[in-house]
Amino acid sequence: MFFLFSLSKGIRMMKRGNYVDAVVYFKKLVKEKKHLAESHFNLGRCYYKISNFRESKLNLHKALDCQYSPEFARSILEITNWKMLSSYEYFNNSPSFSYDGKKIVYVSARKDTNNDGRINIMDKGGIYMIDLATQAEQYVVTDEFYNSQPKYSPDGKKLAYLSIRKYLPGKDMIDQRENPSLYYLDLETGEETKLLGAEYRTKYYVFSNDSRKIIFSGWRPGKKNSGIYEMDIDTKEIKILVTDFYDNTFPSISKDGTMLLFSSWRKDTNKDGVIDIKDNSGVYIKNLIDASERMIASDKYNNIFPAFSHDNDKVIYLSYRRDTNKDGIINSLDNPGIYYYDLTRNKEYCAVNDKFFNKFPNLTPDGKKIVFLSSWRRTQKKKESEDFFENKGIYVLDINKNKVTQLVSDKYYGCYYPVVSPAGDKLVFISWRGNTNRGLFLADLKGLPSRDELHTFIDENL
Repeated sequence: MFFLFSLSKGIRMMKRGNYVDAVVYFKKLVKEKKHLAESHFNLGRCYYKISNFRESKLNLHKALDCQYSPEFARSILEITNWKMLSSYEYFNNSPSFSYDGKKIVYVSARKDTNNDGRINIMDKGGIYMIDLATQAEQYVVTDEFYNSQPKYSPDGKKLAYLSIRKYLPGKDMIDQRENPSLYYLDLETGEETKLLGAEYRTKYYVFSNDSRKIIFSGWRPGKKNSGIYEMDIDTKEIKILVTDFYDNTFPSISKDGTMLLFSSWRKDTNKDGVIDIKDNSGVYIKNLIDASERMIASDKYNNIFPAFSHDNDKVIYLSYRRDTNKDGIINSLDNPGIYYYDLTRNKEYCAVNDKFFNKFPNLTPDGKKIVFLSSWRRTQKKKESEDFFENKGIYVLDINKNKVTQLVSDKYYGCYYPVVSPAGDKLVFISWRGNTNRGLFLADLKGLPSRDELHTFIDENL
């Protein structure tokens, strides 16, 4: 009983925001050698909350020396986060794995290129690669331009990315409002090639499985709607895969290269007299052999970001189906659910409901788990509309067990852009705490960090 009472008294002080009093209280417990692991840990939390990171580190190290358990490791991770790959002094974005899962490519803005006194998404970012085995970082595309969406080719020999390089008339500044061009970099020779100019307004793209082509969504010059096209990297020949009669985007290619997955806007679902991206989109699969199409997610709802599972048995996507913020319309400010369509059973399943805000669903390579961003820590006593603006954590759903566990806490950090490794063992994501920029982190999907790894996280992350 004394154990519970003595610790809970200090924790109540913390919950009321009385961190200074809580520090005094937990120091007293430490001096009396009572519950050393828990007392040092709570001291670390108190110091973290008042931004005394030196004392926070010291006490977290002592707590970890006293005790190590899975529950304790998760508590330490709430404060430290996982392994930092790139500092949150920078504005990091758009991470992506190589197809073997051994490297990560990402965009990092590291200079105040627009001279507004801060580094953020408005600054130009260079493209960097990290070898996970050696931790060596390589700067591969200059930050003279606005770069985004870097992706490895399946064979690992090329890197594609979008880049804005058009200057404002009569000025030496690049117009960030301009459409990006599509480039690729030969990683063996270092030669950069422009594949598509800004006139195509390329939005999303993927490599073909043989690395010889790029499938992209964009607007051909003079066209009103976006189609989906295939470009041969060597010849620059462009082939129409999905006509631009409607708007189409989010292309995804099956593992065998025979099926194209995409979202398409084909009905005036909001009854405003036009068909555009303000309407709902259906999810379609096109057979690239016989050109047949079928809709697997109805445009009764708005379905976006579809992607094939690694084994092609499933399709995962976000779907907006309710006015969760009660503003009279269903749009991107509402909470989307996460759905998947089982292609072997021809049946749709709701994997994660729209009780809270969800984004960035990833199927693990074995198709058994879904990793996603969500604000699940909120309670029903709060208005659901507030969830959109809260910090997001990262969660893992075991599909067969219908069990959700939290991988990255939203208690002290905000998270963004989680991406599962093709090897199925790691997760890269963007994360930040109060008054920091956007760091790049790596989490383990197979298990918790060791005691030594946690000590390293304490030293490097705080």
